[in-house]
Amino acid sequence: MKFLSGAPLTFGAVILVTFFCGLVIFSLVSGAGTTIESVNGEIFVKRGGDFQAALNQARPGDTIKLEAGATYPGPFTLPRKNGDSFITITTSAQAADLPAAGERVNPKRHSQSMPKLISETVEPVVLATDGAHHYRFVAVEFGGTKDGVGNIVQIGSSAEKTMEELPHHIEFDRVYMRATSPLGQRRGIAANGKHVKVLNSHIEGIRRKGDESQAIAAWSTDGPIEIINNYLEAAAINILFGGGAPVMPLVPTDCIVKDNHLNKPVEWKGTDWVVKNLFEIKNGKRIRIENNLMTHNWGMGQDGMAVLFTTRMDSGEATVIEDITFTHNIVRGSGGALSVMGEEGAGGRRLTIRNNIFEDIDGAKWNSAGRFMKATDWDGLIIESNTILQTGNISVAYGDPVKGFVFRNNIVFENEYGFAGDGLRPGRDVIVKAFSNGVVQGNIVIGGHERNYDRSNILLPSIESLKFRDAATGDYRLAADSPYRRRGVGGMHIGADLDPRTVGRSVVP
Repeated sequence: MKFLSGAPLTFGAVILVTFFCGLVIFSLVSGAGTTIESVNGEIFVKRGGDFQAALNQARPGDTIKLEAGATYPGPFTLPRKNGDSFITITTSAQAADLPAAGERVNPKRHSQSMPKLISETVEPVVLATDGAHHYRFVAVEFGGTKDGVGNIVQIGSSAEKTMEELPHHIEFDRVYMRATSPLGQRRGIAANGKHVKVLNSHIEGIRRKGDESQAIAAWSTDGPIEIINNYLEAAAINILFGGGAPVMPLVPTDCIVKDNHLNKPVEWKGTDWVVKNLFEIKNGKRIRIENNLMTHNWGMGQDGMAVLFTTRMDSGEATVIEDITFTHNIVRGSGGALSVMGEEGAGGRRLTIRNNIFEDIDGAKWNSAGRFMKATDWDGLIIESNTILQTGNISVAYGDPVKGFVFRNNIVFENEYGFAGDGLRPGRDVIVKAFSNGVVQGNIVIGGHERNYDRSNILLPSIESLKFRDAATGDYRLAADSPYRRRGVGGMHIGADLDPRTVGRSVVP
């Protein structure tokens, strides 16, 4: 049996113990009438009850139920427990009022059935440090901190000196997280632990004037981290790996980012919220980015590139980016698409960009140059079977050359210069020198010039002859009667073979 203390007892407090049907119920009733009840491993914290007390007293395997619609003011700390069974924090609402397993939260439909956790100070709403582990939040709403300072959820401190100090096995499933201050919020989740999962959730309003905001950021971890089937909204960077220097030289490793919608609301354009990019890795190994929809990014705090793979020394001297796959994604509405830079730390190597759609990459519309890519100092860059609809050059190369470059079976526009590079004649000179005589084969280049490409590439004056299935709805797969189906190297399709209706969400049976 467990005894849980709620608010401090006042005069006349009553302890009720009831035995029936083999169950034991403990209730602690304060003079104000607030109650925490425990029934054989299930703890119910009523409106006004002490959630921190429930966290302190819960044992591995217990479930803490918070009253649907009630607000619990924090901050709260997850205590370290012995044992490897999850403590689950969830709502008292009925399952019919909540998203099903594997279904993403819809705030308009589900938030009223969730309890809300907030912080009345600048400290995180929920803090997990000192090796706290095995906590799972399901169908809970998280409000922000006072004035939007810091993190809504903070996992780890970045000051850990041993792996035992890192929090681990912390999960968020079908949660709703949002800024609640008029000043916005600096960060949603600082995911600096091992075995962290964010699933089927909705994070919105993460922006704050003068701060670099992120929906989810992880820099003091060696992984794994799973970010799957979420809506993630942030001004500066929606998802970031790296960017901080932990005491231990950690590299985020074995992470997956899948089935998410990363978005910046277009209403933020022209405001003071600092905008940088949609997704960035500054430090990471074996990270898979699959089937995500990434929408709206513009030049402001940076030059408007949507997706960055750039080693940065602010992650420490051990920073490295290697064995990254970016596949089956749609990037839509950005001033530029892709930045690849490996000149700092231990460098960058083995990056594959395959079967993606880059649509509405428009410099004039999104305040940038409209380039598909800028690149320098990389070892092993494969760009294959993508559909790229951009208004600027295919690339600009600078600094040390890219080695192991393959650009194959893509649909892309030449525009002004195609492959351009600092101090080099556009076209073949750039491919030979800046891209180390890379492989550029089997592409459809709209407006391309024969002097710049070998005969395996198809050069067309306009895009109309390609025959997409339904370009008006974003379906850029080549139609069955297109003369260019399977005309790529090895008889492969040219461009992305991607159904836009399935991108950016998990399909629940």
